[in-house]
Amino acid sequence: MFRKDYLLRMMEEMTEAIGKVFTLKQQRKHTEALSELDELLRRQFGLNLSLLNSLPAEDVIEMFRFRGVIEVDNLQQAARLIEEEAYIYHEKAKVEGIDDQEKLESEDEALIRLMRALHFYLYALHNGANPKLLDAPGRVEGILAQIRGYELPARTEKQLALYREQQGRYDQAENSWYRLLQVDDEHPVHYRDDVQAFYERLILLEDQQLQEGGLPREEVEEGLAELSR
Repeated sequence: MFRKDYLLRMMEEMTEAIGKVFTLKQQRKHTEALSELDELLRRQFGLNLSLLNSLPAEDVIEMFRFRGVIEVDNLQQAARLIEEEAYIYHEKAKVEGIDDQEKLESEDEALIRLMRALHFYLYALHNGANPKLLDAPGRVEGILAQIRGYELPARTEKQLALYREQQGRYDQAENSWYRLLQVDDEHPVHYRDDVQAFYERLILLEDQQLQEGGLPREEVEEGLAELSR
């Protein structure tokens, strides 16, 4: 009960702050809007946006570890603030009168933050976060639609593959694993074993489950065979 009340209070505070940010964005007070988000992050987690955006994603996730467990609901709330920060930069890029260089820089900052928010949402959902707390599944799909055409960081692509498998969308999970295999030769982290483990998990499922997930058994067996060649 205490934890539930704690999360609800944090959510209420976040909702209020994001409402203020929305008003500031409309007034084109982008610096003030960013400060509002930063202050909320400090109050709730003792962190700041600069830190969340500069550290490797895995290090940020570790900062949400408490008594040996990653507090995934707190992590998805941090992801929501980073997502909102991205939208501030997106709005900043549309301000009339700024030069092309500043516009490009703002668009880049927005994209980087959307990618990072996506990574944290995916990690949180795959590791048991409450999907109804912030409608994280809907936010994941929204971000993916906005960044369509851009290549995801490899570690984020892996989180997407695991999330799609969790959803039972095995064909889309396979697509993500396939993209990771393409970068294997030039990437310091190799994913071949992860892909094999994916197919081996699917082999254990019923034919109907595989069919509904868009990846019939023949394709699973074919994928597994290709890895062995």
